[in-house]
Amino acid sequence: MGICIDVLIVDWDHLMSAPGDDQRYGILHDAAISVDDDEDAWQGRSPSTGPQWFWPSPPAIGWFGKFDFGNVGSSYKDHFVASEQWEEFRAFVAPEVRSAVDRFIDPLFWGGLEYMADRKDVEGAAAHMSVVLPPAPPDHLLWCPPEAVPSLNLLWDSVDAELAALREPFERYVSFGFGRVKDFDTFAGLLRGWGDVIGEAQQRGWGVVGLRC
Repeated sequence: MGICIDVLIVDWDHLMSAPGDDQRYGILHDAAISVDDDEDAWQGRSPSTGPQWFWPSPPAIGWFGKFDFGNVGSSYKDHFVASEQWEEFRAFVAPEVRSAVDRFIDPLFWGGLEYMADRKDVEGAAAHMSVVLPPAPPDHLLWCPPEAVPSLNLLWDSVDAELAALREPFERYVSFGFGRVKDFDTFAGLLRGWGDVIGEAQQRGWGVVGLRC
């Protein structure tokens, strides 16, 4: 679980113009590195980092953006911990909110939704909305084409509206915190980061990728 993840939103037509998986990975890897190495893009970044976007500087073509989760989220272990915490307290969350969170985080970083039985028993759009992403190519942790983004964005709207209501059950029932996800604010911040990623991709009609780095 000590894998780091680079999350980018990308113009899918530009990405898919590359002839194969290896070439696409090369393009994405170079894009991620290019903003890491761009002194202008990193100007003003504080030592204690919060979530922020990095975009290619002109004259580079603006076909991607890289999301930096900040102090929490660059390691895939953070996402694993958050999913384990969610599993501990999800039973104590209102069913419609539980369904929305289940279906939002599963395709992004959970990797296998186990809780589908409530679909027939819960009212609301989230209970009947599932997002199934295609298998990710080698060395990718996430492969989310543009057609999957609107459904994820609708799910995030449902989650975001009820995020504050998760604090009480989290603080009452989550019995552990390790790594960097130690409290509710950190847990919620990780979800908000993904909401930002999906929202930005939705605005542009782009897809989302996560690279093993």
